[in-house]
Amino acid sequence: MSSINEKQSGAAPRRSTMPYWLALVCLVVGALSWAGSSVAGRAASGSIPPFSLSFIRWGLVAILFLLVSWRETWAQRKAILRQWPLLSAFGFFGVVGFTVPYYVGLQFTVAVNASLMNASGTLWIVSTAFLMTGALISRKQALGVVLGFCGTVTIVFRADITALADFSVNIGDVMVLVAFFSWAVYTVMLRWKPADIGEMPFLAAMTTLGVVMMAPLYAVDLWQGKSFEANADNIGILTYAVIFPSFLSYILWNRAVPVVGTSVAGMAQYLIPIFGVTLSVLILGESIETYHIAGMAVIFTGVWLVTSGKRPKDNDEKAGAKK
Repeated sequence: MSSINEKQSGAAPRRSTMPYWLALVCLVVGALSWAGSSVAGRAASGSIPPFSLSFIRWGLVAILFLLVSWRETWAQRKAILRQWPLLSAFGFFGVVGFTVPYYVGLQFTVAVNASLMNASGTLWIVSTAFLMTGALISRKQALGVVLGFCGTVTIVFRADITALADFSVNIGDVMVLVAFFSWAVYTVMLRWKPADIGEMPFLAAMTTLGVVMMAPLYAVDLWQGKSFEANADNIGILTYAVIFPSFLSYILWNRAVPVVGTSVAGMAQYLIPIFGVTLSVLILGESIETYHIAGMAVIFTGVWLVTSGKRPKDNDEKAGAKK
């Protein structure tokens, strides 16, 4: 999970201490880490229950963020307590609503599908912004959204029109799309992020509240006797999920964006499906089908129309990526 705080525009010290090339490397490492999240989630399928994976992952991430920012978080405790309902909404859509359906979905679909549908994230955000705030979009953007939807449907239905008649939809693909919708809501909500709470305290509070909301789901796993072996593979999956797509990538992203600007940083999210598909093939041995290529081509065309159709004042409004 990652987001850009537009109020960090005056980060001159970071521009002077981090070379431009190093900032680009940080963006690439971040995109690669987020792409690996799909592979890790799929690798955990059948080994680690999705509720347990979500709860343990974000529980450890919350601890890390609290350790890093505990002084600042404690200093802003009154603002956090005052804004806890809004922070809970951020935690629900940005942590629970994305992670749980995503990991559940990866129990039933392949990582290639999830990685490719990741490319439609920009389209979901634009559509959700229109529904939630009435933000107007151009005809070019509207066409891009429609194309992106068609590309996603191509992947979900495997380019098989007869599946529409038989309603033969993979529930895993549907859950992944639910996760992306939740992330889109979270991204749009960032415009209402409390101004009196710093970036790290915000993340620490949001993830902590998200973990609290996921606790009942983890309790269900325990009640049903679902657990996992503490073997090298499972520990490795958990370690990767905690450190790379959740903790490290966020730090790298927010350090690099003030250096390269949000427009350049926003393009890094298009590396995620490319990296994701490559890792899925190399590590999991999954295959790329013709409908994957067709769907990806349509989605990327839609994304291009949406991003190139932005009004100038919106160009640096936001950039984001997900785990």
